[in-house]
Parts: sequence; structure tokens; C-alpha cells
Amino acid sequence: MASHTSISSSRTRSRASPLPHQVVCYHNEVVPLRVVRYDGPTKGKHFYGCSYWPRTCGFFKWLDEVDDVRELQQIVGERDCQIAELNTEKDELKEKVRRLKDKKEKLVDEVEEMGIATAETMFELKENKKDKKLMLALVFSWAFFTLILFMK
Repeated sequence: MASHTSISSSRTRSRASPLPHQVVCYHNEVVPLRVVRYDGPTKGKHFYGCSYWPRTCGFFKWLDEVDDVRELQQIVGERDCQIAELNTEKDELKEKVRRLKDKKEKLVDEVEEMGIATAETMFELKENKKDKKLMLALVFSWAFFTLILFMK
């Protein structure tokens, strides 16, 4: 395979999303369709090879093998979309958890404040009961004193 030299039918490189009929290499560039020019059993055969092939990329597919590659690339693209959707959903759920934790914290603070207020109210009620008993004792003592005064 490395002995095949080719002339590219297109030298433009694209990092944009490939069209459905385009083939992309391992570093996500649209690869040009090439033709084997040297004599041999594959002369005139069409293949896809990255613009960097064979130096760095290593992507090479005969034209008749491309349908398999396109199917796999489509599956990979669909999986990438699913991963992006799941990441978005994960981020939304993280934000929802954060908001719920904040809400829980506020509710805990409110419950603590209500507990303190309830304890203060209970204390005041106990104090009021003592005050009522003292007031009642005072009234009875005045009534008793008045009764004794009138009996004399």
C-alpha cells in the first residue's frame, strides 16, 4: 500500500462537519478521493487517503470499502451526539442538585429559627403561667383582706 503514489483530485482540507457522502480521516478532516497512478494490479483504482497520508495520519480506504467506513462514521457521529446530550443532561442535573441543596440549607435554617422561636414562646408561656398564678394569688389575697376588713 505504501508503494502506491497518488494524485489528489482535491487538495482542500475541511474541519467542518462532513457531508453524508464525504469521508473523514482519523483527525476529522475530509479526505480527498485519489487514483493510483503507478503501474501494477491496482493502477487506476480509486482510494481515499488523508492529505497527510502516509506520513502521519495513516488513513487509507479503497473506494469500494468506503461504505463500511461511512456507516461506522455515522454510528460514531450518532454516539457523539448522544454523549453531548447526556453531558448536557448531566450538567442540568448537577445544577438542579445544587439548587436543591441550597433550598435544603435554607429550610434547615428556617427550622432551626422556628425551633428557637418555639422554645422562646414556650418559655414565655411558662413565665405567663407564673405571672397568672401570682396575679390570682394577689387578687385572692386582696379579696381575703377586703373580706376581713368588712367583717370587723
